[in-house]
Amino acid sequence: MNEQNYSAPAKLHWYPDISCPVCGGEVNSWDKRCSRALGYKAIVCEACIAKEYGLTVEELRDTMKNHFGLIPCPGI
Repeated sequence: MNEQNYSAPAKLHWYPDISCPVCGGEVNSWDKRCSRALGYKAIVCEACIAKEYGLTVEELRDTMKNHFGLIPCPGI
């Protein structure tokens, strides 16, 4: 199986003109993927998504991988 390198910061895209509607924090391409997978209309940061579901960020990432097949963007 091919192992991908998820440490390249250039692969993660930040959206400087968009902020999380819950906490006002910065959002990125991973937050967008999670938000879209869960049917959110706005891009919500992963910390706020995790908090809403009573999970840690790591648990949310595991859930996104196991249930949606989503792997965090490289550089996250």
